[in-house]
Amino acid sequence: MKNLSRSSTGIDLNLIPVFIEVVRCGSMAKASLRLNMSRPAVSLALKRFGMLFNEPLFTRKGLFLEPTPHALLLTSEMEKLLGLIHDHIASTPANGESIPAPAAPECDEPRSVAWTI
Repeated sequence: MKNLSRSSTGIDLNLIPVFIEVVRCGSMAKASLRLNMSRPAVSLALKRFGMLFNEPLFTRKGLFLEPTPHALLLTSEMEKLLGLIHDHIASTPANGESIPAPAAPECDEPRSVAWTI
């Protein structure tokens, strides 16, 4: 199994929902209200997410941000992946039901991963 933790990839997965919400809302101000985040925090998250790519993800149209075709493609793919994650978590057995434990991956050293999606 590949190690896809933030420490090995440099990608903060917490930025993905912020990016998706800005695409949906068309503005950082509206996204900040829906995400219950400050506008500067949304702006910083969007800037950090945008640094992962070699092209702009939005064009400014007055007060609004228009997603580029690449941003729309990314949004579509990320929404599918987040949907799969949510479906998988929702399909886990309720408390008290047993499920087979997966084999633990081998690690060179202990790692902690703190992702919220």
